[in-house]
Amino acid sequence: MNLKFITSENIKFNNCKYGFFKRQGGVSTGIYDSLNCSYLSDDSKKNIDQNRKIISQEMDSSVSSVRPVVIPTQQHTNICKIIDSKFPDKFIADSIITRRDDIILSILTADCTPILLYENKEQIIGAVHAGWKGAQKGIIENTVEHILNIGGKIENIFAIIGPCIQQDSYEVGIEFYQEFIRQDPSNKKFFETVNSRKYFNLQAYCSHKIYQIGIRKYDVIEMDTYKNEMDFFSYRRSQHRNEIDYGRQANAILIVN
Repeated sequence: MNLKFITSENIKFNNCKYGFFKRQGGVSTGIYDSLNCSYLSDDSKKNIDQNRKIISQEMDSSVSSVRPVVIPTQQHTNICKIIDSKFPDKFIADSIITRRDDIILSILTADCTPILLYENKEQIIGAVHAGWKGAQKGIIENTVEHILNIGGKIENIFAIIGPCIQQDSYEVGIEFYQEFIRQDPSNKKFFETVNSRKYFNLQAYCSHKIYQIGIRKYDVIEMDTYKNEMDFFSYRRSQHRNEIDYGRQANAILIVN
């Protein structure tokens, strides 16, 4: 099938493979067309299972067996889970990290910011789901702290910040703006005012956090999930159209030996 997933043009890895998948190439139909990977949607489990299998096959076509794709139940928390020898089929988290080379880590998005991390000396990988709530609560900082706690070093961490809703598509209310300013007055730089309306730059907010943590090797893929309907699912777009549900695209990373 050879799906086209998105990678950075500026950062290349050895012993690690990752991709920000688009919505095409799966088996789902209708509003879930076609590579919807979320059990939280009302898409059929059979379709989602097959789509997740497709993700595994595309990420690692070199092996005959299908590697498990580990995807947490995301709830806009700051919870990071370490995936070691044993992990439950279902668990709540908005980021996951591992040293294991026999599984694929993935988080799902539909406007929120996906961040994939790689500590290249200790061979630690991570996947972060950073919506505004999770980012504000510290999901990015917590994930990096977990990587450091299991032996990683900040200077060895690479971060790729993937496609998400872009600022000119992300109008927010005055209460949203005021809450961010109350938290930190310098957050004003992540907002733009156009015709008295506020627009939030979620991707820049997440990028700033990556930089503040001390990660210097990172790249930002500036693609708008809201405007680019052919390539991406979008929660906000589905809300504006009063659709009953929406799909989520996968963002995946694995260690390759």
